[in-house]
Amino acid sequence: MNCLALETPQGIVIIDCGVMFPDNRFAGPDLIIPDLRYFAANKDRILAVVVTHGHEDHIGAIPIIFGDLHIPVYAPPFAAAIIREKTPEYNSSPAFVLHNIKPGDQLTLAGMEFEFYRVTHSIPDALALAILTPFGRIVHTGDFRIDLVPSLGEPFDREGFARLGDDGVFLLLSDSTNAEVPGRTGPESQVAANLVELASAHRGRVLVTLFSSNIERISLFAEVARKLKRRLCLVGRSLNTYTRAAIETGFAPLDPNRLVDPRFIEEVPDEEVFLLIAGSQGEPRAALTRIANGEHPDVRIKSNDLVIYSSKVIPGNEKAIQRVTNDLVKAGARVLHERNADVHTSGHGRREEVIEMLELLRPKHFIPVHGEYRFLHEHATLAREVIGAKTLIADWGDVIEVTRDGVEYADHNDLEHYYVERPIIGNAYELRLKDRKKLFHNGLVNVHAVVKKRGKGISVNTEITLYGVPDPDETLVETLQELIWSDFEARKKGLSERSIEEEISILVRRALKKLQNRRPLVHVFLSSGKEKR
Repeated sequence: MNCLALETPQGIVIIDCGVMFPDNRFAGPDLIIPDLRYFAANKDRILAVVVTHGHEDHIGAIPIIFGDLHIPVYAPPFAAAIIREKTPEYNSSPAFVLHNIKPGDQLTLAGMEFEFYRVTHSIPDALALAILTPFGRIVHTGDFRIDLVPSLGEPFDREGFARLGDDGVFLLLSDSTNAEVPGRTGPESQVAANLVELASAHRGRVLVTLFSSNIERISLFAEVARKLKRRLCLVGRSLNTYTRAAIETGFAPLDPNRLVDPRFIEEVPDEEVFLLIAGSQGEPRAALTRIANGEHPDVRIKSNDLVIYSSKVIPGNEKAIQRVTNDLVKAGARVLHERNADVHTSGHGRREEVIEMLELLRPKHFIPVHGEYRFLHEHATLAREVIGAKTLIADWGDVIEVTRDGVEYADHNDLEHYYVERPIIGNAYELRLKDRKKLFHNGLVNVHAVVKKRGKGISVNTEITLYGVPDPDETLVETLQELIWSDFEARKKGLSERSIEEEISILVRRALKKLQNRRPLVHVFLSSGKEKR
């Protein structure tokens, strides 16, 4: 979740603090956040949070984790605006104070000197950090691609990074997302040109879904709509949130006065409609999903609609996206995506840009960050081969020590995910995620056992209710009741209630494992009463 702690004797600085979104393995939680125990144990030593850019996987947990801490949060203006927009969802009166930072600014935090450099990414206002320590300079690139002629915002600061390399870099932490992908990242302008070609030949409505944070692409697509003489309409809360933040911070991608309200889109002729829609990853309540399944209050799919996915598939979202795509096609739309049309480019530099960053900075030591393990491994290999850097791959929970002598593993923390299921926040145990998963896959058996003394022994009669446990021939309940009755029929009295509950639970679990290869949750509760058999 892109959360890095820099610790010195003077204190701790947190760099980024993001969220992940649960996949279908999880029942209930909305978000996954970093391990809260670290922040609780070190709250008196955390001096600040420094943000590289405004993507959810870098800022999403800040309002949740730091809302009650009286610390400064330093962020570029666009990221600060997004944090400000999202904070009321979790904390109506946060204690942290937002401060804007920009390229060239300098801060002293925990005995380290921070300086900020412009990088380009798929979101405005992205920064890299150059951190001067007593042992040398550490550079953290944040997420980047090398774009020298962006259509929105400032270009990548190649000269600044070259100066850093000339001054000497002790340790580099750099984005590894596309280290395996050959070539260079294509420009956003080419995506827009391709969209013009696709949309100009289409006579019906054009619907484009994309990441709401990609303000440069939104700006270019607004211009595409104008060129094609189509009316632009934004559909989805997140699109409006990010666009509002962009306008507020000087990255205005469009004129809000020229937008069509989604409520009135049906009044515009189809050949004049251009919709930008949130929800490219198949999120259950996102605008595109609701449009695809016919639940959106304003937009319905028509048989002559062209739907374009101008986004990549984030790993883990494949099935959700496929479901939405199928629903769109069933409703009559034609769907284009990055596998059958050139309609997306990445915000992360490809192999040649990754190598260029290494060659600009020429660090003595290197730690790859941001990406799957195989991406990190590939990036580390490049660093060794291209510039001869000493490399180290840090895994989740690793503690790395930086001294004059070098960079090495110092310790490892056994971390765990925490989950947000508003208003509850907790770990897997506290949210009973294992039980929920078991319920989802195996069901629940409720056993109400009536225990009665009978001579020198006891009798146990039961009422059994099945939840999510198949019983196609309606004999399972009777089978379980007979099993329990037979087991206790020859028992002597003197068994404790606890022993009876455990015995019944074991009998039911064993029977379901044998009969259905199923491991349901079993809930047993006892009472005394008249014998029912």
